[in-house]
Amino acid sequence: MATNLLEVMQGYADGDDDHAGVHFWNTSSRDYDLVPYGELSRRAFAFGARLLESERGAGAVCMIACHSPYATLIAFYGAISVGAVPMIFPMPRALGSHDALIERIQHWGSRLRQPSILVLEEGLDEKFHQAIPATQAIIRLGASPLGQWDQAERPAREHSLESDDVAFFQTTSSSTGDHKAVAISHANILSNVDGIRAAVLMDTNERMIAWLPLFHDMGLVGSVLFTFCNAYSLYLMTPTQFIKRPVLWLNGMSEHRCTITTAPNFGYDYCSRLVADHDAAKLDLSCVKHFFIGAEPIRVSTIKSFCDKFRVSGVVPGMIRPAYGLAESTIITTISQPKHKAGFIYLDADSIGMGRPVRVMGSRDFAALDDVLLRDQVAVCTAGTPIDRMQVSLVDEEGHQVGEHHAGEIVIQGSSVALGYVDGEQEMVQRFEHQQIGTGDMGVIVDGDLFIIERIKNVIIRNGENYLVSAMEQRLAELLQISHENVAVFESDIHDPASPIVVLVEKHGGLEDDQIEPMLAALPQDNFPLDLILFHRSRTIPRTTSGKKRHFFCRKQYQKGELDYQQRIEVTADRIAAAKNKNSGETQHTGV
Repeated sequence: MATNLLEVMQGYADGDDDHAGVHFWNTSSRDYDLVPYGELSRRAFAFGARLLESERGAGAVCMIACHSPYATLIAFYGAISVGAVPMIFPMPRALGSHDALIERIQHWGSRLRQPSILVLEEGLDEKFHQAIPATQAIIRLGASPLGQWDQAERPAREHSLESDDVAFFQTTSSSTGDHKAVAISHANILSNVDGIRAAVLMDTNERMIAWLPLFHDMGLVGSVLFTFCNAYSLYLMTPTQFIKRPVLWLNGMSEHRCTITTAPNFGYDYCSRLVADHDAAKLDLSCVKHFFIGAEPIRVSTIKSFCDKFRVSGVVPGMIRPAYGLAESTIITTISQPKHKAGFIYLDADSIGMGRPVRVMGSRDFAALDDVLLRDQVAVCTAGTPIDRMQVSLVDEEGHQVGEHHAGEIVIQGSSVALGYVDGEQEMVQRFEHQQIGTGDMGVIVDGDLFIIERIKNVIIRNGENYLVSAMEQRLAELLQISHENVAVFESDIHDPASPIVVLVEKHGGLEDDQIEPMLAALPQDNFPLDLILFHRSRTIPRTTSGKKRHFFCRKQYQKGELDYQQRIEVTADRIAAAKNKNSGETQHTGV
């Protein structure tokens, strides 16, 4: 049994079984190009030899900034083959600008005590290329799996790896605005992928399809390394290909009889809204055993819409597999197992607080979801139970452990917890003590299942009461008849308990004059503190590389006066009361 990724690669390179590999989507041919794992490993060994030709080769940090999934994977596996440490960067589109990528390259290229090599694609000259420091070592790599490629039977450098050695540096989504990366060991990877496979009872002949970015842990570990370590075939698209035509993802499942796929809430919601009914009717998705979902809050409306829309395609609620994880735990910490019915619990919003008992008002499994949610309730999706060799506990604000039905910060411990944060200024890795970390997420355990309530920092406290940002954003989105993804609620100053609570809305042009009062009248009078609504054009809300809203940066931009809004609406108790009096008896929707 392999103890590190290099042993997995060598096993493929020495073998002659070509049934499993990565199938890269080819936009030109409208088909997938197969590279078997054996050939992929041998190509990576050859690229590793090129890395060694550089004076910074062995032991370097291999910073990968490529659009192509193929180039990214060859560089990733090639670096591991010679003892370099790969680190995949988001590209400008994901970061929002070329300058943001340059800033990352400069930050990590200068911060780490290890030398670094930057991998770029051949034949591509981008804006950010011209701003790369002259002192930065660069190597270029072809972007297509087609054509003749150099191969090598063995790594270019003889070296041994221990299971606890660093395999790669995973950049995090930096929700707080800081550059962060975690060091993932070979043991972390193998333990995590084994735990996922065992938890959902997979066999030896699964097929997976994915479109997630490889700089993200869900794309790299949850898709690529999961299939690679388990010898499952992977059909791989890019996020851009998915966004342009989401039905391609579903077509791939149908045509190639894929049994596994994974996406955040956004992906399932996107398909429900944009895949045409006549396309859904042509699909056969009955082959799929597991629709993994995680990485962001899971919505009742998303699960219900996806199951309803694709029932004609063979989707049933039992296929939906919620999970919880983070970069610091390699990827998966808990997962909903097939033998248990996944679903939502409905919590009394007033009962939610750190260390406090939480009142469960009801529950629904995925087969019996109802879109109706009372205003004083919060729907929270199950995240299942811990995978093998992982433990989850909850603690209050003093760090004392709390029991079931009590809200607390989620603390995780076990073999999938990363080595620690990368810090080139002192020790290369600041190690986590006892493989244990606090996640910064609030959760509750009910009947053994973990339920994720909210990011702790996204709970607004006013006069001793807790208000969930996600619930406020969902309610406002319903009133404005837009997606919750286009609404961000934040405190203007977290150090001032009386500071305005601001809403940033992505809606070009804002509201017409005759729409403002009905919207104000529809706002809940109680348990909904709100002071200011700012309307802006689309894609204004700062987001992480994985698509999560960066409330920290919303606040920062607001404080600096950098939010160039198109419409500003002051929200006061008197104004809401006047609007309710004027609009009494009218509909509770604004119709925008």
